[in-house]
Amino acid sequence: MRHVAGTVTRTPPHTAGPRPRGGHEIHNDGTLRAWTVDHDPYEVRRAVSRDGTAEVILVGTCLATAEEARDAADAAARGQWHGTGRLPGSYLGIVKVGRIVRIMGDRAATVPVHWTSTGSTVTWSTSALALAALTGAALDPVRLLAEVTTWGVEPAVDGWFEGIHRVPPGSALALAPDIPPTIQRPPRQVGRSFADAAETLRHELPLAVGRRALTGRPLSSDLSGGVDSSSITCLAAAHTDLTAVTYVDAAMADQDDARYAAEIAAAYPAITQHLVDGHRAGSRHFDRLAEPTSVPVTDAPALSVGMLGILEAQLAPAVATSSTGHLTGGGGDNVLDAFASPADRYRSGARIAALRDALGVARDRRSAARSVLRAVTATGRDAYPAALARLARTILDGPAPRGLPDAADVARWCGPLSAARWLTPGGRTALADFISSRVQTADPAVGPGALRERLALEATGIEHANLDILARALWGLPVHAPFLDTRIVDVCQAVPAWERRRPGDFKPLARAALTGLVHAPVLARRTKTPFTGVYDGLRANASALRALLTGSTLAETGLIDSPAALVSLDRTIHGSPADLGSLHALVAIEVWLTNRPASFDAWWEPTPARETSR
Repeated sequence: MRHVAGTVTRTPPHTAGPRPRGGHEIHNDGTLRAWTVDHDPYEVRRAVSRDGTAEVILVGTCLATAEEARDAADAAARGQWHGTGRLPGSYLGIVKVGRIVRIMGDRAATVPVHWTSTGSTVTWSTSALALAALTGAALDPVRLLAEVTTWGVEPAVDGWFEGIHRVPPGSALALAPDIPPTIQRPPRQVGRSFADAAETLRHELPLAVGRRALTGRPLSSDLSGGVDSSSITCLAAAHTDLTAVTYVDAAMADQDDARYAAEIAAAYPAITQHLVDGHRAGSRHFDRLAEPTSVPVTDAPALSVGMLGILEAQLAPAVATSSTGHLTGGGGDNVLDAFASPADRYRSGARIAALRDALGVARDRRSAARSVLRAVTATGRDAYPAALARLARTILDGPAPRGLPDAADVARWCGPLSAARWLTPGGRTALADFISSRVQTADPAVGPGALRERLALEATGIEHANLDILARALWGLPVHAPFLDTRIVDVCQAVPAWERRRPGDFKPLARAALTGLVHAPVLARRTKTPFTGVYDGLRANASALRALLTGSTLAETGLIDSPAALVSLDRTIHGSPADLGSLHALVAIEVWLTNRPASFDAWWEPTPARETSR
C-alpha cells in the first residue's frame, strides 16, 4: 500500500533496522531516514533555507513553487515551522532545523501521521498498519466499536493499535536526540469575517485547482451538477481539456443535478462530458463484497468499499481516457457549509441570535421547539467532559435510542446511535470504559458544533485517503479533493459556522467567492439532490452482507451481538433509515478486518548492506 515511513534516532549510536518493503529512500543523514512506497519521483520535493540551517521535504501533492518551498524553509529557520504545513496542496511535510525533526500531515487527515517508539528510535509513518506490522501491535477493537455505536467521541491521540500513536491532524510530531517525542500544535487560526474569507477563497481555490490542472497530463473530474464538484470542474476547465463524469441512477436521472451538469458541459468547450447511467451499468451499492479478501487494503476502514461497483462504473470514462488524476468536490460540504450550531453561538454570548437559530432548526426539522431550546441553554452551562461522562453512563446502563438522532442533538457534543442495541454486556462495559478514558483529556472549552465540524472534517479526510488508495489500486487513478487542502480548510473554517450556514440560503460562501469564475446558475442553487439508491444495493447484495455480518470479527470478540446486527440489516433493507449509517460503517470495518495484512514480511524487509554502511 502506498505510504511514507521513516525513523528518527534519538540516542546514538544509530543501528540500521528494517526498511519498508519496496521502499525508495528519500533521506538519510544518520539521524533522520525516510522512504516512500509507490510514489512517483515528482511527488518528492526538497528545499533548504537560504542560511542552510533548515531543510524541508514535501511528499505527495504539494503544489508549491520552488520559491514558495524555499520561503517555507526560511520561515522554519526563524522558528515558524508550521508554515511548511500551509503550502498549497495536500502532502506530508518533514522539517529539519538543527537537531529537531518535525513530521506533519494535513489538517483534514487525508495525510495522517502515526508513530511508535522502539528503544532509541522513533518510527513514524502515514500508515498505522505498517507500524503495527513492525511492532506486532494488537488491534484495539473498542475504538472500532465506537465508530458504529456512538457519535461525537474524540479519537484523541490513540490509534487503531495498542502502542501506535496518532498525531492530531494539523499538528506536528517533534523529535530530537535525548528528548521525548512531543506533539506541537500550530498557532491557533485567527477568525475571519465572511467577506475576507470569500476574497481569500477566490484566490486560493482557483490556485489549488489550477496548479493541479497545469501539469500537462490528462485530467478528469466528477461533474454531478452540485455546487462542489461543479465548481472544481469549472475552475479546472479554465486551464485544460477535461473528461467530466456525471453519474446518475434511476432515482437521480430526472433530478436537477443532471440538468445542471449538462448546462455546464455545454458552457465550457474544454469539457467532454460522459453520462454514466448506473441502472444501465448494473452498478449498485455494496457490489463486489461477496469476496471481501479481494478488496484492496486501506489503512483504515473505508466506507468506499460499499460503493466499489458504483465507483468502477463512474470512473470508467476517466480510466478509458488515460486520466492521470481525477478531481472531486469531496470536502465541499465541510468547508462551504457547516453544522447547525446554535449552542456554539449561545456560548459565544450572542444568546438572542442563538435562540432564533434554534427555533429555525426546530422548524426545519419539524421538531418541538421546546426540546431544542432546552438543549441549547443547557449546553451553555455544560462542557464536553461532562457530556462524555454522561454518555459513558448511558452506554453502560441506559437504553439505546430507537431511531435517528433528534433535532436537539445539534446542541449536544455526543450521543449513542441506535446501533448501540447490538452491544453485548461486555461490549457495553468496554465501550463505557473507552469513553470514560476520554473525559480527562477532553477540551472543556469546545462547543458541540465546533467539535462535530472537526470530527466530520477528519472523517471526510480519512475517507478521501481511502478512496484514493482504492482507486489507485483498482484502476491506477489518483483522486484529488482540493477542498480538503489545508489552505482551503483554514480559510473557510475560520468563518463562524452560523455565517457559513444561513437560513434559507445554500453555501453562500461559494457564491460570494466564485461568482464570475463558476457557471452562475450552479451558485444560485438552493437544493441538493439526495442519493437514495443505497436501498436497491442493500436488497441486491443482501446475501453477501448477511454472510459478512454472520462471520463478524467484532462479534467474535464478544463486543456485539451478530444476530442483533442482522435484524437491523433486515429492517434497513426494507427501508428503515435508523441503522443505515452504522451498518455501512460495520460492513467497512468487517471488510477491513478480513483482508488487512498484518505480517511483518508484508510491510518490511532487511535494509540492504549498501544502506547500512552509509
